[in-house]
Amino acid sequence: YDNDLLADTVEVHDPLLGTRTPRPAFIARKAGKPTAVILQVTAPDGYSGAIQLLVGIGVDGRLAGVRALSHRETPGLGDRIELAKSDWIRGFEGKSLSNPEASGWAVKKDRGEFDQFAGATITPRAVVAAVHRALQFFDTHRPEL
Repeated sequence: YDNDLLADTVEVHDPLLGTRTPRPAFIARKAGKPTAVILQVTAPDGYSGAIQLLVGIGVDGRLAGVRALSHRETPGLGDRIELAKSDWIRGFEGKSLSNPEASGWAVKKDRGEFDQFAGATITPRAVVAAVHRALQFFDTHRPEL
C-alpha cells in the first residue's frame, strides 16, 4: 500500500465484528486502488474474556494476516495466540470463506481444520470463530470497503 492507513478509514459496526460499537476499518490502497482492509474484531468468548484482534483481508477475500491486540488469556496456554509466543496465528494467512469450507472453520477437536492448544481449546475456538465472522462481514460489505 502507498496511502496513509490511519487517515483512510470507513466506519463499520456489525455484530459479526463482535461489537455494536462503531470502529474504523483501515483501507490499504496502491495507486488509489484498494488492496486490502484491516478490521478490528472482538472474539467475545475467550477463556478469560474478550480477545481483540486485527484481521487483514485482501481484495480477493483471502486473509493477509491476523494478530492479537489484547487479551487476558492464561499465560503459557491461551496466550499462544500472540505471534511472540507461537506462530499459530499465522495459520490463517491465505485462508478465505471457501478455503476451508464452512465446516472447516473450527478447531480440530470440533472436526475443523485449525489446531487447538494442548489444554486450551476455548481460546483458539473463539479466535477461529471471530476470524470466520470477519470474513463473512467482509464478503457482505465488500463494495463499501
